[in-house]
Amino acid sequence: MKDVMAPKKSQDIQPFETRLRKTGSAAGVTIPAEYLRRLAIEIGDTLEVEIEGDGLRVRKLDRDYDAFMALYPFIEDRFAPALRELED
Repeated sequence: MKDVMAPKKSQDIQPFETRLRKTGSAAGVTIPAEYLRRLAIEIGDTLEVEIEGDGLRVRKLDRDYDAFMALYPFIEDRFAPALRELED
């Protein structure tokens, strides 16, 4: 069983500086191992990078979770009455 450190709140993680490095015709940054562990990101994982304000937002891409969340409004609408009955 793999030991994964639980992600901590972002305020618990100190900012770090890194240099942008040329990688072929693109560029890359190095992410410290501590960040990877805290965010449960492993070598080979697919990351999604978005422009957010004047910076970048990077997150681990979880296709199963994203697919579920895309279906959630349908599931909620379809099963909400039954779920409400179960609450009572």
